[in-house]
Amino acid sequence: MLTGSLACAQQNYTYATVPANDDVVTPYAQYSITYDDNVLRLRDAAQAQSVMGSDRMADSYSTTVGGLRINKLLGRQRFTIDASANRTKFDNFSAFDNDGKDLKANWSWVAGRFLSGGLGYVYSQALTPFQNFRVFERNIRTTRSKFASVGLKMHPDWTLRALFTQLSLGYSIPSQQVNMFTQNISELGLDYTPRSGSTVGLQARHTVGNYPYSTSINGVLVNNSFTQDELKAKVLWLYSGKTRLQFLGGMVDRKRQSGGSTNYSGFNARLIADWLATGKTSFSMNLWREIGGLNDVDANYALTNGVSLAATLASSDKLRFDGLVDYEKRNFNGAVLIQGLTPSGRRDKYERASFSVTYMPTSSLSLVAAIYRENLQSNIDSFAYVSNGVSLTTRYEF
Repeated sequence: MLTGSLACAQQNYTYATVPANDDVVTPYAQYSITYDDNVLRLRDAAQAQSVMGSDRMADSYSTTVGGLRINKLLGRQRFTIDASANRTKFDNFSAFDNDGKDLKANWSWVAGRFLSGGLGYVYSQALTPFQNFRVFERNIRTTRSKFASVGLKMHPDWTLRALFTQLSLGYSIPSQQVNMFTQNISELGLDYTPRSGSTVGLQARHTVGNYPYSTSINGVLVNNSFTQDELKAKVLWLYSGKTRLQFLGGMVDRKRQSGGSTNYSGFNARLIADWLATGKTSFSMNLWREIGGLNDVDANYALTNGVSLAATLASSDKLRFDGLVDYEKRNFNGAVLIQGLTPSGRRDKYERASFSVTYMPTSSLSLVAAIYRENLQSNIDSFAYVSNGVSLTTRYEF
């Protein structure tokens, strides 16, 4: 299966979809077919000829998924598991055919009146995406993520919370072993939540990124391990029953083991606005200024400034329309893995637009048709690309 970027994956802890009813076991099957006029995200036909031996850029691929979702409530403890296996086959670029696996497990626990938290584990085995990771052979990425969280209700309005997450990435081909890494993330926060339901809080986060192998840059061995510290304010404002605002922002300080100009210190923030315009129409807007790894090689980070707008129209219980527009500027820094390029030399502009229609003739069956367009402009010409695609997906839950 093709997967997207893992940026911000360590901040997403919704590991399993929880069915509406308790004690549910749901087998499911899914099949999708996608046509993409630039599957490998290449600049043009000349670059395709150079790296693949053919000027062909377009291809169709199909993905078959079978899985099982479990939701179990034992007293006040909820357990959820979602396990699946998939197979992806390409019509033209058959060298990239692959089998994947996914497992998401979560235990949401409650102890007494004042303690609650969660334990979770995620495993994914999938083809490494081509958007930023330019390796033109079958490179299977294995992702493991586990977390433990606890919240202490010290007062009806005050909650002290702690979180630990470990994220690791590995690759199947020997040339990419240097990009294997592990991140350990520790977070401590204090939230004030009055009766209105809005929240104001403060959180501190410490990240240790460990790369067991050094990389060679212009003949010099450099280790990409780093530490990152964050202190951010957190706000959730329930302005009305239809509108809410979320803000997370503060100072971020990142130090590379190699030191020098690859260190970073600055203000990062994300603002999210959600508006339920009517009972059938909703909008969501994101504004952000953040640093992060864009292509799994997290030491080669970028400072991103972006905006996205999503809209949903549920015209009936069976028919839904979704649209998304995303625009982002990326200024790269950190360990530059491109021969002869200065650390601050790369500048990208990324645009993506998508539109989908979902039809659910029954509660068990869904059909999705989607179109999308990606456009990456870069001052490094070989990284620029334009891609257009269309996909059809059907899913049945037994």
